[in-house]
Amino acid sequence: MFFATAILHVHLMQWDDENSVLRSINQCDRVWESIDPNRRGQCLGLLFYNELLHIFYRLRICDYKNAAHHVDNLDAAMKADKQKMQEIQQLSSELDALNQSLSRPDLPSRERSALAGRQAKLQQRLRSLEDSSLTGKEFLEPSYFGNARQAWGDKLVLAPSPMDGEWLPKSAVYALVDLMVVILGRPKGLFKECMQRIQSGMQTIQDALLKLGITDGVREVDLQHSAIWMAGVYLMLLMQFLENKVAVELTRSGFVEAQEALVQMKNWFIRFPTILQACESMIEMLRGQYAHSVGCYSEAAFHYVEAAK
Repeated sequence: MFFATAILHVHLMQWDDENSVLRSINQCDRVWESIDPNRRGQCLGLLFYNELLHIFYRLRICDYKNAAHHVDNLDAAMKADKQKMQEIQQLSSELDALNQSLSRPDLPSRERSALAGRQAKLQQRLRSLEDSSLTGKEFLEPSYFGNARQAWGDKLVLAPSPMDGEWLPKSAVYALVDLMVVILGRPKGLFKECMQRIQSGMQTIQDALLKLGITDGVREVDLQHSAIWMAGVYLMLLMQFLENKVAVELTRSGFVEAQEALVQMKNWFIRFPTILQACESMIEMLRGQYAHSVGCYSEAAFHYVEAAK
């Protein structure tokens, strides 16, 4: 499955022959179906990777109906994983408190016995949750993304050791899931859910940027070399969310909100012009659409010409 999805990814990027892409899609489906359903939960990274690649394919051929099924699968998997990680954190906190109580030398024997029984149950539940994924509870060195260490639970492993690489960090994948929900929800007019997902995705990205040291005022030249590539992933995702925000607001005549989102896009571009170079034409197109929506046609034409350049 690891190699089947990698091959599909290459075909999607090259797109030399649509039949080759379709064959790769079918191969991924066959391999995934051959995996024992009880073991698929251990391959969460592959589940996200495979489903997202399927969505990218469906969007490329404008098959929105079948893309929606894959988005629903991803959304359910993301919510289940978030719930699982929350339970692990709660159990870990409770276990730490129990261990602290058991370390007291003056603890009565009956109370110690009750606490020890509770400790055993918590440890068993925690082990079962942690064993349901491919990773262990150690700090993991990322395979491809700079030098930042990632805690257990922050990595969506694609294959067992020794490959155990990741495609993108979990936070970036979660943001992508939110983005896919927005992209499919916008044409249906589901603007309330779209705005909730835009806010959710942008918050996830902002948290990740803070971890990379990207605070207010930090510019491209200030970044550590190891953080540049990863910052680019999150900044490009952020621009996608802002683009969709502008589109939603213009559709429902929220011109002030659309303008605010455009200002944010322009400010991010000014701060990170090389990383976000590919977004320049998109920003000008959106500025043109905004100007057109408020009746400034000569200004709209100017921005469209700039976008074409």
